[in-house]
Amino acid sequence: MHLCHLIVFPLKRLKFYILIISFSGFSAALQSQIVEGKEAALAFGYLYDFELVFADSIVQKELQSNPASAKWNLMSAYVAWSQILAGKLEDDYWNDRFNKDIRKAKEILKETKLETNEDLFAYIIVHAFKTRHELLNDNYLNAANDLNTCIDQISDSFGRENEYEPFHLTAGLYYYFMWLAYEDYFWIRPYLMLYPEGDKEKGLAYLTEMTKSSDAFLRNESLYFLMRIYYDLEKDYRLAKKYADILVSDNPNNLIYRLFQYRIALEIDEAHSTELRTEYLNQVNATKSLTGQEKDHFIRELDTAD
Repeated sequence: MHLCHLIVFPLKRLKFYILIISFSGFSAALQSQIVEGKEAALAFGYLYDFELVFADSIVQKELQSNPASAKWNLMSAYVAWSQILAGKLEDDYWNDRFNKDIRKAKEILKETKLETNEDLFAYIIVHAFKTRHELLNDNYLNAANDLNTCIDQISDSFGRENEYEPFHLTAGLYYYFMWLAYEDYFWIRPYLMLYPEGDKEKGLAYLTEMTKSSDAFLRNESLYFLMRIYYDLEKDYRLAKKYADILVSDNPNNLIYRLFQYRIALEIDEAHSTELRTEYLNQVNATKSLTGQEKDHFIRELDTAD
């Protein structure tokens, strides 16, 4: 069901909610389920540590050996996405590469007819990625098309959560944000009624369940989303701090996690926030492969939080 024209205006209003997903390692976590092996694990580790040059060298080597792999094309798109989020939104090279890699992954996946859970999951990620990229560039009609496809595919995955663990994450996000959109934007309720109903408690329960996953990437992402939900939307800063502290403890080199730990501390503990600010700046300077431009970007992010 494609109602892209109907949801262009709501998308402008919902842009903040959807872009909450943009600043996580969401795709890395999900792709950990579909790109396996030693090299993939090493690349994911570099991505989480924002050592983007090192991650890209691994990904491009694997992609050269497997050019028809949807999974490695998706990984390559994720590296480009990470570069865009590191302050290169206006950089033609990274935007063009993102679009090229994501189109290639989509073409390959469509040929599979999405018969396996892994392929369906990867296809959801392709359109989630495309939605977020279009929204960052304010291309609302294209974003609406991709969001429609993403919602349709997530709906198709309902009931398969016990077959394939990552579907708990996508379903949890769907249930929570569909509930939120219904509560906050009454004028799009007729549109939302065409899709499976949102459910706040079910969505949060699914995400909370994933915090206990043996898969480190799924665990990180569920923790990240719960942190953002309680910080940005529920305004429960104590709970947000709980999840931020776990994320930084498990991933001390991740700048995004440290940035949000600092932002949350500003809301509840001004004294402790000074220490966290210093730790964040030290980590920016310690990240070897960040360029001067990228370091400036992350420092500006800190100044914005102040």
